[in-house]
Amino acid sequence: MAAPRSKANNTSTDKRRRLAGAALVATTVILLLLNFDASLTDSAAHAAHPKTPDQTYEPTYPDRGGSFGIIYAANGPFVERAFRSAVALGDGFNATLFSDQAGARACAALRRQHRRNYKDKLQGLRCAVANASTTFGFRAAKLWAFTATPYDKSLYIDADAFPCASFQWLHSELSPALERYDVMATHSSMRRGYAHALHWLNAGVIAFNGHHRTRKVFLDWLRTYEAQRTPTTDQRLFNEAALRSDARIMALPPEFNCKSNYKSVRYEWLKAASPYFYRRLRKDWACCQVPSVGACAIDHECRFPVL
Repeated sequence: MAAPRSKANNTSTDKRRRLAGAALVATTVILLLLNFDASLTDSAAHAAHPKTPDQTYEPTYPDRGGSFGIIYAANGPFVERAFRSAVALGDGFNATLFSDQAGARACAALRRQHRRNYKDKLQGLRCAVANASTTFGFRAAKLWAFTATPYDKSLYIDADAFPCASFQWLHSELSPALERYDVMATHSSMRRGYAHALHWLNAGVIAFNGHHRTRKVFLDWLRTYEAQRTPTTDQRLFNEAALRSDARIMALPPEFNCKSNYKSVRYEWLKAASPYFYRRLRKDWACCQVPSVGACAIDHECRFPVL
């Protein structure tokens, strides 16, 4: 049978517990006071230094004007997706869809088909033929479109990307920024072949101006791509051309290239194999909303609405 603890041991244990509790309370009070003082300091600093135009998200450089428009490049079934993406830009948009001969005819047919429903919106939509090599199809047309844009400032959007913001909002946000920067694109998750300090830029959404530095980037990109004997990723060559150039390049925030329905695209095969698990995966999917980003300006993997 175990011997009972002595009274002195019990007293010593209780004393240590009381001291530990007092230390915990004192530490909590000190942390609360420090936080309170920091909040007072922050408030005083804000009062002494009012917000600058940058902090209120107002452009600190003038917009000298010039035309602004959206460009697409698509062949085959993606012509209709690019058309639907352009219609989603809202009233008063300017957009040009570059394609091959068949794609340009399909674009014109879509304009005639939906003229009644979108009469006001379709006035600014142009269907153009990309005078590019037919060896690599869509990608050659895409690269050629950057050198043939009819606008002073342009925003290229992939045909499978859906604009969540209106054309007017995109114009007001990007046009002033393109006075200072030549090429703007979001970061890509791929960094293969580069140091970790250098992020790849995603070639699916690119804003650019008409400066000669910008044109040199896209001509270098196009020539390098067409020199390849086999189709390769245009994104890698875009980053290499940008790094070789003297263009002023800026990264766009992630809301300009969201991927809300990433799982929807990657797990499409599961829809037929197991509808139950597909529905469970899809229950939280919603266009133009990404938890880590918030509201999107452009959603690159949205489920397109029906016209």
